[in-house]
Amino acid sequence: MLEEMRTFVLLAQTGSIARVAERLPLTQPAVTKQIQRLERALDTVLFDRRVKPFRLTAEGEAILARCRTIVGEFEALRGSVRTTAEPEGVLRVGVSHAVGDARFARTLSALRQRYPAVSFRLSCEWGGVLRERLKRAELDAALWLAPSNAPGHHADADVRVIGTEAVSLIAAPARKLPHALSMAQVRDEAWVLNPAGCEMRAWLLSRYEADRVTPNVAAEVQSVPLQHALVAEGFGLGFAPVRLIRAQLDEGSLSMHKLASAPADWDVCVQRAPSLGRLAQVVDALESALSTEAAAAR
Repeated sequence: MLEEMRTFVLLAQTGSIARVAERLPLTQPAVTKQIQRLERALDTVLFDRRVKPFRLTAEGEAILARCRTIVGEFEALRGSVRTTAEPEGVLRVGVSHAVGDARFARTLSALRQRYPAVSFRLSCEWGGVLRERLKRAELDAALWLAPSNAPGHHADADVRVIGTEAVSLIAAPARKLPHALSMAQVRDEAWVLNPAGCEMRAWLLSRYEADRVTPNVAAEVQSVPLQHALVAEGFGLGFAPVRLIRAQLDEGSLSMHKLASAPADWDVCVQRAPSLGRLAQVVDALESALSTEAAAAR
């Protein structure tokens, strides 16, 4: 019944038989049969199929928690008796635009040398998008930035904080803005923001919503370098991890400012999917390397 329970956990996560079939891999009819076998073995109905999309029944919700525990314990047991075996396979890692830079590439290159049998499938998205993809079992691990000590960002017990990043308000130096600014002083300013899903954008818009004011979004940009270039041109204000703009600060094309009430430090968050097996060693090594890098940078 272990395989049936694993299939059940994945189906509850993704809500899609097609995604489960692709992940395992199985045919879609095989996924359906495994769920039916588990229902017969437990003498219960796990999903309410009368509604679309189908959803867990009350008993299904309770059984899901137990199945997650059982599958996780088995994977831990298997890992403990195969500690000498090298990790192998495809590791799907999602990394936010604020984290995925040259430093991350160097870290991944070192991991590849350490684990030559592991192939990395990388996705670069905004933090909110990554968390949703992780819930749908489309990723094995995700890394993003979130405001330090902000409520709700680390609500999941399996979210780990492996370091902090300095984040600053940025502007064109020609604006000659003061070093410290209040929300009242920037309320009517134009902004160059990343799309929905970006944690920095979400924080700023929440402040405007609290004051019942509509922000002036001059540009919404998918590219981080383009966002910084537009800010340098005086298109509007923005936010950026200081690590990503050191060259622009040194050459004088961007200026850095403190916005009152804005978190100066943001957490580097990592969350992983359950049941990674031996690939969990690779995620452990990735966390450790990035944590060391973040500490050295501070």
